[in-house]
Amino acid sequence: MPDRFDYANAPTRPRQVYWAATTRHDPLFPPLKADLDIDVAIIGGGFTGLAAAWHLMKAGRRCVVLEANQVGWGASGRNGGMAVPRYKLTFPELERKYGRDTALLMHRIAHEGLDTLERIVIDSKLACGFKRHGHLTPIQNAVDVARFEADVRWLAEHAGDAAPRMLDAGETAARLGTGFYRAAYFEPRGGGIHPLEYCQALAAVLAVRGMHIHCATPVQSWRATADEVLLQTAHGRVKARELIIATNAYSDLTASGNALKRRVVPVASALIATAPLPEPLRASLMAKGNLATDAKRLTNYYRLMPDGRFVFGGRGGASTRAGDGVYRRLARDMAHIFPALAEAPIEHRWYGLVAATLDFLPRIGRLGPRVAYAMGYNGRGVALAALLGGRLAGMTMQQNVNLGPISEGAFAPIPFHALRVPAKQVAISWMQLRDRLGL
Repeated sequence: MPDRFDYANAPTRPRQVYWAATTRHDPLFPPLKADLDIDVAIIGGGFTGLAAAWHLMKAGRRCVVLEANQVGWGASGRNGGMAVPRYKLTFPELERKYGRDTALLMHRIAHEGLDTLERIVIDSKLACGFKRHGHLTPIQNAVDVARFEADVRWLAEHAGDAAPRMLDAGETAARLGTGFYRAAYFEPRGGGIHPLEYCQALAAVLAVRGMHIHCATPVQSWRATADEVLLQTAHGRVKARELIIATNAYSDLTASGNALKRRVVPVASALIATAPLPEPLRASLMAKGNLATDAKRLTNYYRLMPDGRFVFGGRGGASTRAGDGVYRRLARDMAHIFPALAEAPIEHRWYGLVAATLDFLPRIGRLGPRVAYAMGYNGRGVALAALLGGRLAGMTMQQNVNLGPISEGAFAPIPFHALRVPAKQVAISWMQLRDRLGL
């Protein structure tokens, strides 16, 4: 079995990350130190890459996962751990943009993603806290209430899905422990997970079952030929029949990601976690155990953990880093929504990068006959990465992929990508104004 990873001495200080402080696994996988001849090489040891490896393992394919840091080091081990069968757009909005048949396909895809995540957890007996707690989308303004009411009607009428429902102000307050919102959209099938434990436990299972996992192994370059893909690392060369790139918002971490880094905009998402709350206060919050991501354009998301800590997150600024000001703002936002938490000590604070696309949908595709990728989850990767990882595995076996605009939409480099930071600041200011005005 792999050794434990010394997070305390890691250069990025992930001991500040709540998930790193509470994981039960912490495996360390050695760097690649020799040449390797393999069926499939995977760059990236997060949700997507590990899910692809799991599906390849099931198919009897030999693969190697090459991770520049440690498994779950990027956004996969830093997010809120919420597995939600939804997109940023509502289903009526998807219908207006792509047509009803495609919107119905997108509905099936969203739930297949969550079901796939659950199947991986159960099949591999992963100790990662997965549970379908139910997910709330709390709503502050009348415009968003109407949007989500239309979503509930559309799902019932066109998808035959009567599970999601609207909650009034009273039931919303009872479930959340705050009277801040006027309504909420409730999806009872939404789930929660300890995201870093999931990555670490899954990687350990893959290693035991014969998959090669090598961390601290950035890929310096790769080259595809007619017959194979050649990957170069510091201490070993990999020859593979197929390559999967699963680096998402961290595609510029090494030179190997240059082909994809201009197709998404990395956005910082920051989180804080309180000290364990006193039992009476703990009992007053999230009474049904639900998770929540509000309906604002610049969302806040939060959950009460089994150890009594309250985890609260939100989008950072235009930079790909989160400074003291971002964390102070998060604490103010948390106290504004939950006044009872105004004096709660903050014990953990951290951030990760979300890969945003122009249309708020992820993408799966090819860079050539032997090179496939998936990325751009827009904060919905916990469930969708399990599905897209499976589709990537299928692509290496020449299976067709039909995921509507996720697999068919244009995914060219973003124009003026070099100006993304000032452009993000303009977009963030505009979204903040719309949130304040309830537009």
